[in-house]
Amino acid sequence: MNPLTPPSRRRLIGLGLAGLAASLPGLAAATDGQAHAGHGGHGGDSGRDAAPAGRYRGLIKSYQACTSAISACIAHCQVLLAQGDKSVGDCLRTALDCDVTCGATLKAAGLNSAYTPALARTAVQSMQACVEACKPHLEHHAECKACHDACLAAIRASKRA
Repeated sequence: MNPLTPPSRRRLIGLGLAGLAASLPGLAAATDGQAHAGHGGHGGDSGRDAAPAGRYRGLIKSYQACTSAISACIAHCQVLLAQGDKSVGDCLRTALDCDVTCGATLKAAGLNSAYTPALARTAVQSMQACVEACKPHLEHHAECKACHDACLAAIRASKRA
């Protein structure tokens, strides 16, 4: 006999998805309606396209785009380094730092944490370093340009938050 009833099992799964949504780009919008389905009595798709809740809504959207671009840049730099191109070493190092700080800020913002502004200040420092490291590669690597542009947008969003 399963100790979890279907409603509590759905709630548990929804809570797990909500936790993942803060760290996986694009998943927050897809799961927002499901994660809160038990709260409003609606289990439908009505909330799926809703913006993330909370006061850090703009920050969340820009950081999701930024972390997605950072992930693509990291993967691209790793491939190039494996092929012997050491010119992207600094780009990779700063993107890895940026991934950590932006990911932490994104998770805190998703929780409406009081620590979000302090984390965002640290993330801005890492994004500025990432922007500088991507500059030499803007015309040669689309992934670096996307990372550069997404970091600049997230920096602007951080200053508004």
